[in-house]
Amino acid sequence: MSSSTQQAFCAPHGELAVATTQHEAAERLGQRLVAHIRRTLAPEAQVELSLTDNQCTMISVRREPGRYRLRLHHMFAEAGPDIVAALGRYVTRAERAASAVLGEFISANQARISLQAPRKPASGLARAPRPLRIEPRGSHHDLQPLFDRLNADYFASAIRATITWGQRKRPHLPARRHKSLQLGSYAVEDALIRIHPTLDRREVPDYFVAWIIYHEMLHQKHCIPVIAGRRRFHTPEFLAEERLFDDYERAHIWERQNLQRLLIY
Repeated sequence: MSSSTQQAFCAPHGELAVATTQHEAAERLGQRLVAHIRRTLAPEAQVELSLTDNQCTMISVRREPGRYRLRLHHMFAEAGPDIVAALGRYVTRAERAASAVLGEFISANQARISLQAPRKPASGLARAPRPLRIEPRGSHHDLQPLFDRLNADYFASAIRATITWGQRKRPHLPARRHKSLQLGSYAVEDALIRIHPTLDRREVPDYFVAWIIYHEMLHQKHCIPVIAGRRRFHTPEFLAEERLFDDYERAHIWERQNLQRLLIY
């Protein structure tokens, strides 16, 4: 008998029934979603789907070549065909219009989040959801005013995202040289921009931090098309708008001259 079977066998009857029902719901939704994706978007795609009780993140997607790993809040279990279609477009293309449809669906089902009881681990102790830690103010740069100015100047204040510094290394650990660092990232599922804390230094100019933020903000504005089976994050339209940043050339020159210093963190 496998360990997972043993755990299910030993669980209280009520919890086992909930788990079984949720597993069946995930299978049904997965079948509908896979059928839609293969019929209309990506015939050879593989989709792995599970339903969660997460109270913070309603949709989480890991996109790999030919495979999509998807975690959805259980509110999606009985979603109608229009929501399934939007999920398909969002999962495969990160389509902005589909994201808006899903956002409206989540807003309309807020009661399912607030009224659900937290699941209990085997120990019997309630486990609270881990909240996102949002820290836009750094030691030398405050990200929020930079984001707000960029949003007003370049996007007519249309970008709806949260911005924060990424996870910092523990103070007692010495700095080390990295082969590469991702200076910024945009999480579509949470509309969250993270900026690497290696940029939170006195010698890093504001315009360079602003340049990294601007780049990540563009990811919310531009869809990610699938071309020849691969997602293209930086389309010609994306790259053209990227060059509209006032300090585009100066930021690139500063990066080339200082990258090796930034890699030490």
